[in-house]
Amino acid sequence: MIYPIKTLSQLPLVLKGFRKDKRLTQAALAERLGITQQSYAYFEANPATATLERLFMVLRLLGVEISLGQTSPATSKETTPSVALAGERPATVKAMGQEMGKSPSAVAIRKTKPSATAKAGPIAAPARKKESW
Repeated sequence: MIYPIKTLSQLPLVLKGFRKDKRLTQAALAERLGITQQSYAYFEANPATATLERLFMVLRLLGVEISLGQTSPATSKETTPSVALAGERPATVKAMGQEMGKSPSAVAIRKTKPSATAKAGPIAAPARKKESW
């Protein structure tokens, strides 16, 4: 079955769905990748921040392939190319974060000035183990 992906916000649900379809936990998939469960959980929640190489590693383990196709203006309102993930998952996947039928480009992001009372201080990042996957 083909699942068209039109926004990056759809990837977490799709990855989770394919993983669950294979009856794998995050820990089991992380073990196959040679990483910690926490690292995989972060990847699955934020796949847009990962490299394509890592995404392909995970998709390969899940038995999923990527196909690119161009949509026809006559059959679609959008003129941007779409990405489809092909796998054997029978359930439908809903897009995350779409507001009542609005396209992602219709949602505006507004920048605000920092509060005058906010005090900036040094923020120490937690120590993390480097993983080579």
